[in-house]
Amino acid sequence: MTGASTEPDRRISRPTSMTMLGLGLLVLMVIGLLSGAVAIGPADLLHMLGRRLGLTDDPERLTDSVLWAIRLPRVLSGAAVGAGLAVAGAALQGTFRNQMADPHLVGISPAAGLGAVAGIAVTPTGGNPLLMMLGAAVAATSATLLMRRTATRVIEPNQFILVGLALGLAMLAWLGAIVLAWDSPRVPTFNFWVFGGLAGSTWSALGAGAPIVLAGAAIVALSARSLDLLSLGETEARHVGVNVDRVITVILIGTGLAVGGAVGLGGVIGFVGLVVPLVLRAWIGPAHRWLIPASALGGAAMVVAVDTLARTVASPVEIPVGLFTAILGAPVFVWFLMRVGRLSS
Repeated sequence: MTGASTEPDRRISRPTSMTMLGLGLLVLMVIGLLSGAVAIGPADLLHMLGRRLGLTDDPERLTDSVLWAIRLPRVLSGAAVGAGLAVAGAALQGTFRNQMADPHLVGISPAAGLGAVAGIAVTPTGGNPLLMMLGAAVAATSATLLMRRTATRVIEPNQFILVGLALGLAMLAWLGAIVLAWDSPRVPTFNFWVFGGLAGSTWSALGAGAPIVLAGAAIVALSARSLDLLSLGETEARHVGVNVDRVITVILIGTGLAVGGAVGLGGVIGFVGLVVPLVLRAWIGPAHRWLIPASALGGAAMVVAVDTLARTVASPVEIPVGLFTAILGAPVFVWFLMRVGRLSS
């Protein structure tokens, strides 16, 4: 066979794939809005939307308050968290040419948690959560740049992951110790920082964190062509005129912003940045101009779906979101490690 295209014939077209991802995310968000301890139907959702858009002057219902004040910011926060982590994972995997790179596994998310706690420390009581989000973003960006220096000193991809994992575990331990020692209602719980959660989502937190995630994702998306060239190797990228050091720094800053905003909103949630780009790369191909937006949609869908399960499967008990993502992601990580081992043997 001598066809010029390297795309498998069975692959769905990329625009169709993006449409499917977008529609899937929309459906999952609606399901998330309707699911919970308070029974809410589609008519209640339409009533709330009609009141907020000024299309009806019917009296406000209890379900309107639940939807607007609790579920909608939670679902939107879940979408922002998933999009930020998945885009960051795709960026890390492309930058370091390592498909096992994940913000949690290489220590960036735990670093963001430490930065968020530092931001809380300097935020006035009752103040806007923006300082917490900025602290998370600064710490996450610093961690990404540190991993860049680490990547230049190790050869094997597995060594890079192990170094990041060790640093991440150390920072997670420090984060847990600080949170447990700092007994203050201003600090989210230990479970939030270690396993993640969206139960405390508010409009003010979403307003502070979502723009940071969006800014980081936009920086990564605008660097899609550079990521494609970096996948050839840094030497090859320099040969075609890429200022490798500057480009990588810009991409990692975008990655740090996306992770920082996501951790500030949802805590330390693992494996989203590993699983989503890994699956979508096999589905739509490695071109980052498609992979980055697809990862944003896929990551948002994954976290919204997992959060809906987390708060309904054992209701009234809520299971931490990070436990579900670990249940899904850990087997994928082990499978990929074994696959890489077989290919190299």
